[in-house]
Amino acid sequence: MAETRFRNIFTKSIAIVLALLVAMIIVAHFWFRASSTMVVDRGDGKSFNLSFADSFDEEDWFISDFTFPSTFYRAGWVKDNVQYHASSISLEINRKPIAHQPFSGAEVQKTGFYGYGRFEVIMQAAPGSGVVSSFFTHTDANFDDPHDEIDIEFLGNDTRRFQANLFVNGKTKGPILIDLPFDAADEPHVYAFDWRPDSVTWFVDGKLVKMISAADRPIPQSPGRLMMNIWTGSEDQYAWHGPPEFADGARAIYYCVSFQALGDTSSQCSDSEAGMAIRKAPRT
Repeated sequence: MAETRFRNIFTKSIAIVLALLVAMIIVAHFWFRASSTMVVDRGDGKSFNLSFADSFDEEDWFISDFTFPSTFYRAGWVKDNVQYHASSISLEINRKPIAHQPFSGAEVQKTGFYGYGRFEVIMQAAPGSGVVSSFFTHTDANFDDPHDEIDIEFLGNDTRRFQANLFVNGKTKGPILIDLPFDAADEPHVYAFDWRPDSVTWFVDGKLVKMISAADRPIPQSPGRLMMNIWTGSEDQYAWHGPPEFADGARAIYYCVSFQALGDTSSQCSDSEAGMAIRKAPRT
């Protein structure tokens, strides 16, 4: 009897240990999946102009396909939520749970790292309370860099404005709200920021809307990856982006992304036929 009891206890203990090991492996898989699959070649930092009317070449982009236990993000990145539509790509967020997160979002990163110059995007923001859609540069300790970042972010609960922001070594003085004369979720527009050693200037449809100089706040100095994503946050973020009441399958749509290195004169998204039409359209 005692031997049988001991055998049962030993078997259960082994089962518990194995279960814990499996759980640790699963967590480790999702936690480290980004760093194990991400192409971290810093590239040459040269200018580019990529219209999705031509193609979506995955050699130019890293499509995030991982999740991690985060108390800030509540969406994991799912590759299938990035879709090519011949003239654009869409990033979707939906209510399909993945691993530790209750929602599935999407993210793409331009390969290489890019520094001073002008960054442009033709995009249509995602609507709906709780949704954040974006266009930004970013780097951090994962690349042996300080956390430097320049943001354009749209909150789906108020798409008649966007939020600009700067992070230098992980610190920010807070977002800068920029009102728009239109609803950014209704149709595509050209958004840009011009990054120089002593300033960052944001533009909408070719018009200057905000400039921050080094006298106002610190300016990022580290070249970063150019990224776009769609996500929702935890309850702590509800006061910022609203509760997650967005429609299942809400999308941000991107038509063109370009970078013109400082001192270069190469073409940009705003030089395209679509970009010029947007810039010339009358605004109410």
